[in-house]
Amino acid sequence: MIPSLNYSVLTDALHALKEGNIRHCEALGFTYNELEAINNLSVDELFILSRASAQFLHVSIQHEVLRQLLAQTKQEIQLQQRINRAITLGGSIELLSQFFGLSSGEISARRRFIGISVSQGRTRIPDEESDARIWKKWQQCRPDNLLSMDALDAMMNITESLSGETGGDPLSLTVVWNRIMQCEKETGGQNAG
Repeated sequence: MIPSLNYSVLTDALHALKEGNIRHCEALGFTYNELEAINNLSVDELFILSRASAQFLHVSIQHEVLRQLLAQTKQEIQLQQRINRAITLGGSIELLSQFFGLSSGEISARRRFIGISVSQGRTRIPDEESDARIWKKWQQCRPDNLLSMDALDAMMNITESLSGETGGDPLSLTVVWNRIMQCEKETGGQNAG
């Protein structure tokens, strides 16, 4: 059985009253006299009141707030998916920290959670052919801001694309990122703004 709205609000109000949080109860719309009466209810009286078929409160939807919360929720999901994608493609702690502001502990926990193990040691350097393909693909989709999410998305797309082309050991996102940043530095085209 799903508890009624009456029950949920009453138990929330009683909990707040017991903690001395009267402002919370007032924010719910209760008057001081109503709070006093609720606080003095016996368990049986509370049970009967909470099961009453007449709802004693009116619920209204704040449409603009709901719209904003739905948009924020969608953005948060997209961010989480982007982080997981970067981790899955072999993003290093440095890369993930740079783009998402994550600590090494957060990154390690996320890796464990999604079942990604990282080999220790230096990142491998791609051969000349792979290096040339990375740079060519980057030139085709290079955004203005190299530190933007658009840049990261482009690098992830390149990583996935190159992994599909090679039958052997796929390049990691970190390798692609390092090569692009190195080439940008060498050509003097780095734009961090």
